[in-house]
Amino acid sequence: MSRSQLDIVKLMDAVTIDSETKYSDTWSFQRCTGSASVFIVSTAGTLAITQQCSYDGGVTWYEPYDISTTALGIVVAAQTVTTGVYRVFTPVLAPLIRFSVTESTASTEVSLTLIARVEV
Repeated sequence: MSRSQLDIVKLMDAVTIDSETKYSDTWSFQRCTGSASVFIVSTAGTLAITQQCSYDGGVTWYEPYDISTTALGIVVAAQTVTTGVYRVFTPVLAPLIRFSVTESTASTEVSLTLIARVEV
């Protein structure tokens, strides 16, 4: 019989993003169940954060879409400066995930912490 526990993982720690896209560390989603949340801290600008998926050990990364080509991995489309905000999202099932973080207006420092329920 399995039990459920929270997994709290820092995937991006004070990474400077200057009007570009950067990627978080990866995390194995094989034991994740239900919703997850990302705790976001940023010092300036406006961020778009999306979940990306990999099924081949992190060699190839994909933006998930449904059959109607609707983007499924969007965590937040326009996050402004914050000292900390939780964004709850429904993760797209994949063996590995990471987050794509795009800053469009100014240089900023970004930290992302993933909080997910896992079966152990």
